[in-house]
Amino acid sequence: MRYSIVFFLAILKYGSASLKNDDNIPVIEIRGEGAPMSSAQIRHLEEMDNGGPLDVKIEKTYVPAKCAQQAKRLDFITFHYKVFTEDNKKVFQTYGTSPVTIQLGTGMIIPGLDKGLKGMCEEELRKVSVPYRLSRKPKTRVWKSIPNDENWLQFNLEMIKIEPYSHEKQFESLDLNGDGKLNENELVDYQKKMRKEYGKSWKNEDIDNVSAAKYYIKYFDVDSDGLITFEEWKKIMLRDETEIASKKSVKKPKGRKRDPGIGWILDFNNDGIVTPKELDEASDIFEKSPKRLPNEGKKDEL
Repeated sequence: MRYSIVFFLAILKYGSASLKNDDNIPVIEIRGEGAPMSSAQIRHLEEMDNGGPLDVKIEKTYVPAKCAQQAKRLDFITFHYKVFTEDNKKVFQTYGTSPVTIQLGTGMIIPGLDKGLKGMCEEELRKVSVPYRLSRKPKTRVWKSIPNDENWLQFNLEMIKIEPYSHEKQFESLDLNGDGKLNENELVDYQKKMRKEYGKSWKNEDIDNVSAAKYYIKYFDVDSDGLITFEEWKKIMLRDETEIASKKSVKKPKGRKRDPGIGWILDFNNDGIVTPKELDEASDIFEKSPKRLPNEGKKDEL
């Protein structure tokens, strides 16, 4: 949204007999271009002016006596929700249809719920209030019923299932046809699915899905047959994770934590963080071959 502000300043001389005192006040005209701001956007600006943005509010309405595990980043979780506007009007619920399954902390959900779901146990119930700045997400198949212009949204959550992150589970999420191998077309379809269903896409709009898929194949394909088996994929993931762990003592740059999905290939220096510079250069780098090929170094048996 763009706004242009035009200032007209009338410089008036004091003591003029033809002018009243109020006429000495400079005249300022503000003219906006584009759609007017919503009440939620105005509220967000007011929050920033009053000391900073608001955060989520969490109320635990039921916690089971036994909690085998709590949901954390990268876990695959399944949950039900009801969503209400600030005036307590229900706008949507998953009850009666089907629950939602996502991977926490990977951009598949609105930021407010990503925070509000962490730490939940299976069967736990929560009420999570999400301010405007943490509730925005493109209208997609999964999130099409969530309003984007409310000051606050309230979610009533029920955690159904928590599946801890593992190499096996991550590969399964990429393997759309379940044949145990990843190919170029499948990886392109995976990117389309993430965007269409969850609104998850490359932050750099210049990245081409086909180029990213080709680069991903080259990055993981140990035997260079154009396919990535689970054994090949796991071997390269372990290689990278070992290198990341060896750099833990090094001060991390600003950026986002590495995504174990197709976004794994954005971390070009293998430090566990995707920096703005890496993201900006990705569209050009993906047109080339990885600097470090999967079959370089010690050639162990798969």
